[in-house]
Amino acid sequence: MPGPSPIRRLSRIEYNNTVADLLGDSTHPAQAFPDEELALGFTNNANAQTTSSLLIEKYENAAANLATAAVAKPDLLGCDAADAACVKTFITKFGQKAYRRPLASDEVDRLVAFYNTSKTSWDAATAVKLTIQAMLQSPHFLYRVEAGGAGTPGSVARLSSYELATRLSYALWGTMPDATLFAAAEAKELDTNDGVLKQAQRMIADPRAKQSVGTFFEQWLDLAKVANIEKSQQLFPQFTPQIRVLLRKEQDTFLSDVVFGGGNLNTLLLANYSFMNKDLAAYYGVTGPSGDQFEKVTLDSTKRVGVLTAGGFLASSAKVDQTSPVQRGLFVRERFLCTTPPPPPANVNTTPPAPNPDLTTRERFAQHEASPSCSGCHKLMDPIGLGFEQFDATGRWRAMEGTLAIDASGEIVSTLATNGKFNGAVELATKLAGSTDVSACVVKQWFRYAYGRSEANVDSCTLASLGTTFGQGQNSFQTLVVGLTQTDAFLYRTQEGAPK
Repeated sequence: MPGPSPIRRLSRIEYNNTVADLLGDSTHPAQAFPDEELALGFTNNANAQTTSSLLIEKYENAAANLATAAVAKPDLLGCDAADAACVKTFITKFGQKAYRRPLASDEVDRLVAFYNTSKTSWDAATAVKLTIQAMLQSPHFLYRVEAGGAGTPGSVARLSSYELATRLSYALWGTMPDATLFAAAEAKELDTNDGVLKQAQRMIADPRAKQSVGTFFEQWLDLAKVANIEKSQQLFPQFTPQIRVLLRKEQDTFLSDVVFGGGNLNTLLLANYSFMNKDLAAYYGVTGPSGDQFEKVTLDSTKRVGVLTAGGFLASSAKVDQTSPVQRGLFVRERFLCTTPPPPPANVNTTPPAPNPDLTTRERFAQHEASPSCSGCHKLMDPIGLGFEQFDATGRWRAMEGTLAIDASGEIVSTLATNGKFNGAVELATKLAGSTDVSACVVKQWFRYAYGRSEANVDSCTLASLGTTFGQGQNSFQTLVVGLTQTDAFLYRTQEGAPK
C-alpha cells in the first residue's frame, strides 16, 4: 500500500528551475524567498513546509517581475495581445506547462474572463501580463497538486499520466516536465510501469539529472556548510577563502564522478582517488596537477579514502580552533546510520573543553564518558568521531597532535549490524561500506528526498523493495534513483479526506 501523498510545494531550487524552463528566466528569483524549513536534512519535505505572509509577498513580487519580463518578449504570444482568440490559445498552452497538466475548460474560461476584465482597466499587453502573474501565483503552479484517481477515502489509485510525469520530473530533474515527458503523458505511455521506467532511464542519462543528484548530495552531506567555514588564522594560516572554494569543488567533482562515472556506495566511501588542482594538492601535501584545472589524483589509501576523508567534510565538522569528535561522529550517525541521538538536557553545558597542549582531544573529551548526564548520548557519537583524529580542524593529515601521540581508535555501538571497533578513518569507512545498516540508510535518505516526505510505517515494503533493487544493482546510485520510480509509493496514492 502506498504511503501518504501530501501536497508538495516547490522548493526554492525547484521554483528557480521551473521558471527557467517555463519562461527562460535566469534571475533565480527564489533566492529572495525566506529560508526553507529543514526536515531530516532536506528542504523539500512537504510535512515541514509552511507558507508565511512573507513568502506570499515574495511569490507576488516574483510573479510580477517574471510576468513583466515575459510580455517584453515579442514572440511570447505570436500574435496581437488584443486578439482574444489568440490569447485563449496562449492561456491553454501556457497553462498546461505552468500547471503541468491540461487545464479544464472552466479553468480556461476563468483565466480568459480575468484577461478580459483586466483589459477594460488596462491595455491588452498589461492584461496578458496580469494573467500570467495570476497563473504564477496559483496553487496549481506553486504546489504539486495530485487529485487523479477517483475513489473513496482510504482507497488506492494510480496517479494520472500527467501527475506521474510531474513526479518523474521533480524527482529526477528538480523541475517541470520537458516536451518529451509531456508527450508521453498525453499518449498515456506513463499508464504502465514500463512506460515510467523508459522515461526514468532516459532522464537519468540526461545532463539535467546531475543538478538534482547534486542537490541530493548537497543536502544529505550538508555540503553548503563548506562555504561558511571559519578557522583561526593564527593557528591555520593556510586555510584561506580560496581553499574553502576549492574544497567544495573537490566534493562536487568527486560526487558527480561517483554517480555518473559508474561508481557506487563502495566508491563513495572507499575510492582511492579525488580531484584537485595544484593549489589544493599543495594544501593536502600530495603530488598533484601542475595547473589550475581539476584532475583526478590517486590518494594514499592508508590515509584517505572516499567522501569521509575529504577536507571539506573534515573542516566543516570541526571548530574554529580544534577538531570536534562530537560533530564528526554525529554526522556519521545521522547521515550514514540514520539514527539521531536525543538533544542534550537543557541544563547541560555544551561548550567543548578548551584546547590544552598537555592533553589530547581524546583525553579532554573523556569527560563526556565520565558524566552520567552526557555518556548516554555521547557514546553514540564521540567514539566514532575520535576515529578522525588524524585529521586536524582544517582536514589536513597530522601524525601528532602537537607533541602528543594520536589514538584514532573508535567504536560503533547501538546499531543492528555495524557494531564494532576500528582504528582510524579508513577502517571506519571500510566498516561502513560493508554495512547493511548504511545501505538501508542510503535508501531511506533517497526516499526522503525523491518523495518529498518522511517515511511512514506503511512504507516498510517500499523501503525493503528499494533495498533489494539497490543491492542487486551493486549499490549503484543510478540504479537506486531509477528504482525509486517503480515502487507503489511512487506510482500510486491513497485517497485522503472527503471526495472532491
